Amino acid sequence: MKEATLRILRCPYCGGRLELVESHPHRQAPDEIIEGILACHCCVFPVVAGIPVLHLQPEAVAAREAIEAGEPDKALRALIAPGDEARARRFEEAARSSTVTYRELVHILGPGFEREYFLHRFSDPSYVVASTVIEAIASRILNGGGLAIDICGGSGHLTRVLLGRSSPPPVIADLYFAKLWLASRFVALGCEPVCCDANAPLPFARGAFRLAMCADAFMFIWTKRQLVSEMTRLTDQPGPSAVVITHTHNALVPSHSHGQALPPAGYRALFETLEPRLFAEAALLDDIVAGRPIDLSRRDGTGALDADPALTIVATRDEGAFQPYSQVLEPERRQGVLRVNPLYEAEPDGSQVRLRLRLPSPDYEEEFGDCRRYLAEEVTLDRTTLAAVAAGRRSSEVLELLRRRVVLDMPKHYY
Repeated sequence: MKEATLRILRCPYCGGRLELVESHPHRQAPDEIIEGILACHCCVFPVVAGIPVLHLQPEAVAAREAIEAGEPDKALRALIAPGDEARARRFEEAARSSTVTYRELVHILGPGFEREYFLHRFSDPSYVVASTVIEAIASRILNGGGLAIDICGGSGHLTRVLLGRSSPPPVIADLYFAKLWLASRFVALGCEPVCCDANAPLPFARGAFRLAMCADAFMFIWTKRQLVSEMTRLTDQPGPSAVVITHTHNALVPSHSHGQALPPAGYRALFETLEPRLFAEAALLDDIVAGRPIDLSRRDGTGALDADPALTIVATRDEGAFQPYSQVLEPERRQGVLRVNPLYEAEPDGSQVRLRLRLPSPDYEEEFGDCRRYLAEEVTLDRTTLAAVAAGRRSSEVLELLRRRVVLDMPKHYY
């Protein structure tokens, strides 16, 4: 955790500033806290592997006790796989390898870690829409600098979109420590992870951010009114700022993993100090699939909003943010490793390779089947193109495959 991050942290319960307790065991590097105890007026919280843990759930208490006892490895295991020491030790052992991949560690964490969702995140429809919207809004709101936060950010897939836009690097907040550990070490290198509960007040100072976002998670938050109020508080500063919520389910339309969804009118009513604009996700995906600019100047009518299973919400006082945006294809600042989308099975065919789309499960098909709108059922590639992909050369053919998500730009050591 950077010293600059400590300066914007606040206790989620009393609102007090947090300070490193130097009388307890701690480890620091220049401008960074790696392990230690943070204290305010009412609580003490652990910092484990550079990640502050600002909630009081049992695993956080166990981690704090381990840090106080000078046992940081025990603290890490308590948070990586709460209640499962054997799994935590397997993760710990695998993580020591310099060649271990995100995929391997996710498999160790087990099926309860939403493996399919995370492994195939970079080409699912909700990511395709959210990444395009976030790229667009960030290009406007953060154009003159400013910090962004990804709330309920999981293991950092969309946080990665903010890298290079957010200055300083973006903060990612999530309740699950293992996700944050993976985000900061594999998916969004350079981000600042903070472990906290989005159902509680957020542990940050007022006006610390210009952009606050929450993707694919808002419908699972019970205290929605509080979270919107908190996102608005965090972005309460002079100059342009925005609150963005993507892929939140619509209570009027049944969907997979429905959560505690609200109808469009219910989402709109959560905002007391900003006038939000709601978008039907299907129309945004239409723009993307057609290769058109994504049109945030549109005003979707009640009928379109009520009929869409998922909604995107943008709230800002900057009316200029509501405009069409040209799509940005994998900007230079976040280029990683090119590889064929793992949803495709490869079959050699002479001088060519035939790729066939294979979705991993019926559940994945039900939730993310709209990926078939842009992922062709079958693609044939010549070996020259495959060699260009393997070498990371972005030829015109490779750029077109990137646009169609047949080829993906992934973080190093991801798959």
